[in-house]
Amino acid sequence: MPEKKPHILLLIDDEHRPDVMPIEGNPHIRTPTLDRFIEQGTYFRNAYTPSPICVPARQSFLSGLYPRNTGCTDFGTAMPSEVLTIPGHLSRYGYQTVGAGKMHFVGPDQMHGWHERIGRDIRGRNGYEPADDPVHSAKTFQEAGTGKWPTAKEISNARAGKGYWMQHDKYSVDGALMFLDEYFVNEPYDRPGNRPLLLAVSLWCPHYPYQCPEDLFNYYMRRVEPYVEDLPAKFDCHDFFKVRVGKDVTYREAHRATAAYYGMIEWADRQYARVISKLEALNVLDDFVVVFLSDHGEMLGQKGLWEKQQYFEASARVPFFISWPQRFPQDSGVIQENVSLVDLFPTLCDIANVPIPDGLDSHSLVPLMEGRTDGWANEVYCELYSHQHGPSAMVKRDDLKCFRFEGKGWPEQLFDLAVDPEEMYNLIDD
Repeated sequence: MPEKKPHILLLIDDEHRPDVMPIEGNPHIRTPTLDRFIEQGTYFRNAYTPSPICVPARQSFLSGLYPRNTGCTDFGTAMPSEVLTIPGHLSRYGYQTVGAGKMHFVGPDQMHGWHERIGRDIRGRNGYEPADDPVHSAKTFQEAGTGKWPTAKEISNARAGKGYWMQHDKYSVDGALMFLDEYFVNEPYDRPGNRPLLLAVSLWCPHYPYQCPEDLFNYYMRRVEPYVEDLPAKFDCHDFFKVRVGKDVTYREAHRATAAYYGMIEWADRQYARVISKLEALNVLDDFVVVFLSDHGEMLGQKGLWEKQQYFEASARVPFFISWPQRFPQDSGVIQENVSLVDLFPTLCDIANVPIPDGLDSHSLVPLMEGRTDGWANEVYCELYSHQHGPSAMVKRDDLKCFRFEGKGWPEQLFDLAVDPEEMYNLIDD
């Protein structure tokens, strides 16, 4: 009889600072759903994105490769269809693979190994070019990078309300819940799914624009304060990400954006709670491995910077946990070793007991989850090719982190996080 493989639930959000989590000592944020699985799982305190920008990061952790090896190096570049992905590989070993929500595929291939996709993130050119007609012609697609406000305007427009991405996320979660009923019960035909399931529920929140429900906005406005900081000494970067409180935006605007950002994270946690409640109602939750991660972080005004595309901890480090009490003890706790999101691919292969493909830029985290640290290199790598900050790269080995931007004339950065966790003192000239 074939081995019974676990179902896998991937919970993914976008632009989530690693320190806006109760496990990191944040006294304000409320994420009871995520906390529940952290307490019975393994939390990776030093997890890093392979690229601090949405599209390359997502294609990297989906493929177990760094951006230079995925073919997707920037926001608007498509990953070639022949690149093997987690859903594509697991589907070869019997998994039904369903992705609900944000995948951020930018090319004609909108599946990349998923059998089915749910949500409003499935977009392409539809195969038709605009008519060669000066009277009736029109663009049939939005050009990459258009329609984006400057960072300062995103901050000044932060508010309570029905956020743009919240609507997308609710659409995706609603679809995921309907799919779960169909898969595990299928009442009309009474033919429930009998294959192991890989389900990703991937949200846009807490990605800007910074908007959240009024109750959450009011709650966090009374509790959080914005960062009001200048650029560090011996550091420079693209002007797009620099926002001066008191000059580019007011203190109140920065405060509102910070509160809305926190509210978006709690709202995302509520959406995950809906998924977990559905699995409990279907009596299948215990059959699932639950994984949570974010593609990258958000500077949120720290060091005078907003958004991502930085190698500072707030942008490059990410929240990440794996919970599977049936195999890993509930006290497996917090892993301090450096790990990368590219390690997700071989780790899920290990968990599902399927062969790990050759040629990945990654290693299974299962040995660390089992308490075995011998032979772990304790090194992570991160790269960026965007026009603002690329080409650039970061490497962290043990507690030392170095990063540089090629051809920009900006100072190289070196920090010892063991004694300087806030990255205040650039040691490159020491």
